[in-house]
Amino acid sequence: MYMQTSKKPIVKGVGGAGIKVKSLNEMVRWYGRLLNMPISTFNPDIPFYVFDMDNRVNLTLDDYRNMKGLKHFPIAQFKTEHIQEAKKVVQASKVPIVLDIQRPHPGLAYFHIEDSEGNVLQLVESDWINPKPLKQNSEAHPIQNHLQNLVIPVKDIDRASKWYSSFLGVSLLPERLDGGPINWFDLEDGTGILLDDNRNNSDFKGNFPTIMLRARDIQEAFEFVKQNEIEVIREITHHHYFVIRDLEDHTIIICP
Repeated sequence: MYMQTSKKPIVKGVGGAGIKVKSLNEMVRWYGRLLNMPISTFNPDIPFYVFDMDNRVNLTLDDYRNMKGLKHFPIAQFKTEHIQEAKKVVQASKVPIVLDIQRPHPGLAYFHIEDSEGNVLQLVESDWINPKPLKQNSEAHPIQNHLQNLVIPVKDIDRASKWYSSFLGVSLLPERLDGGPINWFDLEDGTGILLDDNRNNSDFKGNFPTIMLRARDIQEAFEFVKQNEIEVIREITHHHYFVIRDLEDHTIIICP
């Protein structure tokens, strides 16, 4: 089902990307090396770690140790101003809610929905702004701490395009509706939404990318991952992007 039209979209921006991990400690260190990011004091009692990205659209690693009943985990987080109003719109649109509103502490509330393709998304209302986000150790690092796109794996590119157009309150551009394999939405915060039906990615064996990181220079970034023995599963393609795999089999697109 598509999101019902309201006076203004329930989404006010992209909050970040989420990756479900098994070993939080190891994965934090792996992504810290990939991004050349300092690691803040690591609290083993906290089930998640947030990497500060340069436009405040952040990357969260979460082992969900305290939510054992969940079967599917959110790949993307979207900001909303009014969580209860957002839930009403979702319910009226008959969009599945797979986790009802959670309020872990004052100032934070979220719930999970399922998109037209079976992906889980998180809608979050939060009044917290990080006053001192961590920065990369070097501005010259080949891979930036910037989420270029949230990559959404889809089964039907046309159906997904219409669903996300409604969800984001962004018009479909006719020149992009060519039947796929991709479509994308450019958003104001500098992190776009890329829909990919993965028809050309059978070599990924179902572990399709959900994030795209920005490279300062594609060749330099490629040399960096090779030198650091990071697994490359697709070498530079069309002089434009390549794909790597992390320690737990998640795939990541690197693109200028």
